[in-house]
Order: sequence, then C-alpha cells, then structure tokens
Amino acid sequence: MAGNCSLRTLTLLQQIYLFCLIVLHSVEPSTPSDAVNCIVYNEEFMECTWTHSEGKPNYTLHYWYYSEPETECRNYIQQDGYNIGCNFSNNEIKQFRDFNVYRNGFSDSGNESTPTQTFQLQSRVKPNAPENLKVNATINNGLSLSWEAPMPRRRCLMYRVRYQSNKDKDWQSATVTEQTRFKLASVDSEKLYTFQVQSKINLYCGTTNLWSEWSLPVHWGRNETEKKQRRFCQLMILSIVPVLGLLIIMLYLLNVKRYRMCCPSD
Repeated sequence: MAGNCSLRTLTLLQQIYLFCLIVLHSVEPSTPSDAVNCIVYNEEFMECTWTHSEGKPNYTLHYWYYSEPETECRNYIQQDGYNIGCNFSNNEIKQFRDFNVYRNGFSDSGNESTPTQTFQLQSRVKPNAPENLKVNATINNGLSLSWEAPMPRRRCLMYRVRYQSNKDKDWQSATVTEQTRFKLASVDSEKLYTFQVQSKINLYCGTTNLWSEWSLPVHWGRNETEKKQRRFCQLMILSIVPVLGLLIIMLYLLNVKRYRMCCPSD
C-alpha cells in the first residue's frame, strides 16, 4: 500500500512539474522598450535591435559568448544616421551558450553604457512560415492539408493551423506536433475553405513564443460568387440561343425575299 501511495505521489509531482514548465514556457519575459532584442531568423541570421531615443548617444554594440573575448558588432543596422541594431551571420550564431550584449555610447556628459543582457539563442529562434501548402480530398468527404517545414531541423518545429469556410465568421485552429500534415474528418463540398499554417520552435529545442508569420493561404471547395457567375452565364446562354436562332431565321427569310424580288421565276 505504501508503495502505491509513493508511486501516485511521484506521478502527481511529475504532472505538477510538467504543468509549471508549460506555464513558464508560454510566458515571454517583459523587457524595457529601449532594451536590445535579439531574434534568430530561421537559424539563418540574427538581428539584435533597439530603439534610439531622442537625446541619447549613438550606441555601439558589444557582445561575447561565455569564456570568449568581447567583440564589437561588425555589421550595424542604421536609421537616420544612428545605429539601431546589429546583423549577425549564420557562423556567428551559437545556440545553447550564453550570449551577452551591452551598448556603449559617448555624450557630452561622458561614457554611457547599458546593463548587460544575456540570451539563450535557441530560445530566440523565429522560423519562416511553412511553404508549399497542399490540400487534397480524402474518403468520406474529408480533407488532408500538408506543407513543407521551413527549417532543416524539422524535429524542432511545431505548427498551428487555422482554417475557415466562406460561411464562417471566425477561424478554427489546431496545434500540430511532430508532423507536417493536418486532417479534417468531414467538410461541406459546397463551401470554400481557406487554410494557413505558422510554425514555432517546440519545447524540446527552445522556450519561446516567437511564432512565424502565417503562410500564404491555400483554398479548397466552391466559391458562392463563382457559382452565381456560372449560373448567370448559363442563363445568359439559354436566353441568347433562342434569340440568335430567331435572328438567323429572320435573316434567312429576308434573304429569300430579296432573292425572289431580284430574280423572279419565269
């Protein structure tokens, strides 16, 4: 009996710990508006940016990884003659290591430095939007949506799918993990459906809420406007054909009458 109680207690503690991790990972820490914000875009390059305020000096950015020497930014991003960021190439990005940055500027009052900020870059990755969305009909009036992962490390990505029919006011959404496919069991073939997908680093590879932009939309089904246009065209054809036939008959009779008047028979 004691063993069962201990096992239940351990299971409960594991569930509580998992719940706390999920809550903590879903909250982005707030930072001052003038702080440095570093984002790794699709694991291809990184930008560390900040807002330049009126009256503040033109800052230079200095960075270093743990146990490595301090380095100044080699490629500044500028606006109106002021540095507002630094661009880092792929070979300068080292995930799972402390990345430290601070800014330094000179003004009439002397040297001005900002506090050091430390980032874990694996938690600052923002993927691109998924590409090549395709939707196909399945048996029993279902739909299958597929897409391509935007990053080579596919196992590190999770996805959010949103879809809406032309009869719906709100989007429906679903979360997809460990695959690049989503299925709807049943749809109305008379409706027009729109699908979009966005991606994010999952909890196994980083702790972030940096979702990608939404993908380009893909559509499936019938558009009510197109249906009305087809019906209108059909009605026009049905209306025009008898009129054309009547005109042809009238022209024929007119030509016959002219022929008889010009060339009377003996």
